Amino acid sequence: MSPSLHMSLWSFGQNVVVNAANFLAQAEGGAPAAASGGSSTSGGGPGGASGGLLNIGMIVVMFAVFYFLVMRPQSKRAKEHTAFLTNLKPNDRVVLRSGIFGKLVSIDGEAAKVEIADRVVIRVFKSQIAGAESQAAEVVDSAQGR
Repeated sequence: MSPSLHMSLWSFGQNVVVNAANFLAQAEGGAPAAASGGSSTSGGGPGGASGGLLNIGMIVVMFAVFYFLVMRPQSKRAKEHTAFLTNLKPNDRVVLRSGIFGKLVSIDGEAAKVEIADRVVIRVFKSQIAGAESQAAEVVDSAQGR
């Protein structure tokens, strides 16, 4: 996911929590959570202690949403890319993260040699191989964070 999408998801999560806290505070007859700095857990007003627990619950929900929308898909893609890199073999057609297409000549540990034109071989880090050439459009988009 792109950084702007991460920020928009994060902002969305924050807005959900603040709006829910404000709604619940107003329903209990208190001041909005954003204006008062959160619910009081001292029990001074009606529902004071439960308001604090509710705020903690909303934070937990926000982190769960963040995990399932951002972190989990990202780790899944990272595992798929690692599996792809371990299964590479010579003569595979690949695209690099920079958008260069080529044919894999050899793999030496963390480095790989890629033929990008007739008798033009470059040496790159294996991690810079974005994916298979057959999936070029998807690979280049994901490498650029779109």
